[in-house]
Order: sequence, then C-alpha cells, then structure tokens
Amino acid sequence: MDTARLVAVELDGRGAEIEQARGLPPDLVDRFRDSGLFGLALPRTLGGAECAPLTVVEVVEEIARADPSAGWTLLIGQGAGFLAWLDPATASEVVAHTPRPVVASSMAPAGRGEQTPDGYLLSGRWPFTSGCAHSDWLMAGFVVTRDGVPVTDESGRPVQRMAFVPSSEVTVVDTWRVAGLRGTGSHDVTVTGSLVPREFTADPFFEPARLPGPLYGASMFSFLMTMMAGFPLGVGRRALDEFHVAAHRRVKQPAGTSMAEEPVVQAAIVRCESRLRAARALVVESLGRLTEVVESTGHAEPAVRARLAASVLHAMETAREVVETALHSCGASSIYATHPLQRCFRDIHAAAQHVAFGQEALKRLGRIELGLPAPVFLV
Repeated sequence: MDTARLVAVELDGRGAEIEQARGLPPDLVDRFRDSGLFGLALPRTLGGAECAPLTVVEVVEEIARADPSAGWTLLIGQGAGFLAWLDPATASEVVAHTPRPVVASSMAPAGRGEQTPDGYLLSGRWPFTSGCAHSDWLMAGFVVTRDGVPVTDESGRPVQRMAFVPSSEVTVVDTWRVAGLRGTGSHDVTVTGSLVPREFTADPFFEPARLPGPLYGASMFSFLMTMMAGFPLGVGRRALDEFHVAAHRRVKQPAGTSMAEEPVVQAAIVRCESRLRAARALVVESLGRLTEVVESTGHAEPAVRARLAASVLHAMETAREVVETALHSCGASSIYATHPLQRCFRDIHAAAQHVAFGQEALKRLGRIELGLPAPVFLV
C-alpha cells in the first residue's frame, strides 16, 4: 500500500495528460512495472507478489481514486494472474521469456483457433483490450474449429479456450476514441494465423487453476471480480473528496455562505458517505468470506462466489449514484473539462458498461441467491 500511495501522489494532476495520450504515458507504464504494481496477481512461484485478495482491492482503489483511467489500466494489467491456469512448466516459460509480464486480456471468444497437430492456428479481432499497447502478452478467447467448423462438447456447446500470445504476434488497431476511460488505451487487437501451442491455451471457465491460493482457487470469475472491486470504490471516493472540497470552497451568492451550510448538501453528502462506506464494507466482508473458504478447503461453492460478485456489482451501482450526486450538487463548474468530477462521471459510466456489470450478470446472481439453476461457470 505504501507504494500505491506514492504512485497515487505522482498521478495527481495528470488526468488530462493521460486522457490526451489515450493511454498511460511511458513513464507511468515504467513506474507501474518497476514498482511491481502490475505484478500484484502474478503467482509468487512465477516471480510475482501474489498479494492477498484484499490487498489487491485496496491498491486498485487507491490508484483509481487518484486517476480512474490509471486504476482501470492497473486492474486489467493483472492479467498475468491467469498464468495460474496454465501448466506450471508452461507458465514458467512465459516468465522466462518476459519476467513479470504485463498480460492484456479479452475473454470474449472473438477468435477462431483451427486445430493442428501442434496446437491451434489463431486468428481474430478482439475489442476493448485495455493496455494492449504496453502489454507483453495477450490472453484472447477463441472458439476451437476443425476444418473451419466449430468443435462442440457433449452438450452441443462450442468449445472455447484462451490463448496466450506474445505481443510480437499481435497488431494493435487504433480505435480508442470514446467518452469515458479515455486514458486506458482499450484498442482493438488482431492476430492472424498465429500458431499457438496447445499448452499455451487454457479454459479457465471450466478448468480449475493449476496453482492453489485464494486469488485463484475460487473461480476465474471470482478472480476477475477481485481485480475489479477496488475500481468503483476508488472512483466513488474521489468524487466524495471533490464534493467535500467544493462544499467548503464554493460560496453561494448573495447570501455569502458556503455550500456546506445548505441542509440539502449536508443531507446529500452524509447519504453518499454512508452508502459508499457500506458498499465497501460489503465487499470486504464478502471477499473475506471467500478467502477464508478457499484457504480452508481449496475451493468455493457458487453461493460464496456469487455473494462476492454481487458485492462488486453493488459497489459499482453505488459509486455511480455517488458520483452523479456529487456532480449535480457541486454545480455547473464541475462540468469543465479540467474538473475531476466530470472525469469521474464519464469513467464510472464507461466502466459500468463492462459485461461483468450487466443485467445478465445480475440475473445469474439472482438465480443462485434463489436456489435456481444457473450457469455457475460464470460466477
């Protein structure tokens, strides 16, 4: 956390620069690498920190509070944690090739992998690949094909896997011109006819991680939710930081009193504080329970995983409401391009568009809460 706090200070005031660059500037990428921030979830056996889940949440929260785009880039940059789903010998090859690698990821099965005796011939185009320009490897989802036809499993479902591809075989397509999270460099990427050895692929949706521990032992989706949990909490906290400052600094005319003296503002800020703190407490409780279960049993049942996911979705919804309240309460000055609140507003809404926070995710979690059948591989 000490490192995160130091880096957060360095990020302060660079939001406009990061957005203009449409990605982290090279010096900040180097800072994240050299400080080990990109290795929070990299397994310890592969040279990473393999931090406790709550530590990951707190670090992402701190960086997102300083700058939302940097926080998103950091959490997505934890893709090296997915090396825990490869055979340990293969994962060791990856880090031997690139020590402490930054792994971009796009789990949507937007590629096709034609089966060969040696592995898969991979081609495809993947959108929303945050941090791809500075990544060393890409983890990309694909559908397995044979003679161009998707291979299906016993239930008739197309077989999907994830491929780990070195960046030298990946082309970045400059597409990232958006309303929010402008500084995350989430361009499209393409791969054309790259031969991926079979051992450099995995199916984290249906296969357990090859390495133990609370970061990996629950499920791929729980890993993803752990990485994401700190983001809405950090952005929500930054919005409240700005709300507090504005409440004391802004003077209402002609009365000459500060905004903090207005009862409507007092009520709004205490409600926001309470909601965000409660949302954070729920994340901490749910993550603590999952960590405890995995450490004692080596796995976690869908109900425990669902409670974690639900807490993170709740944190996103709460942060969105807090940011909106802060923006509206602070008046017209908060819409200027130089004001952090408008950036929080754009970024939290952009992040909420991620598939992990969608209605389908809520429906799955609701079915589990009610004891109904649900696709638990997505929890």
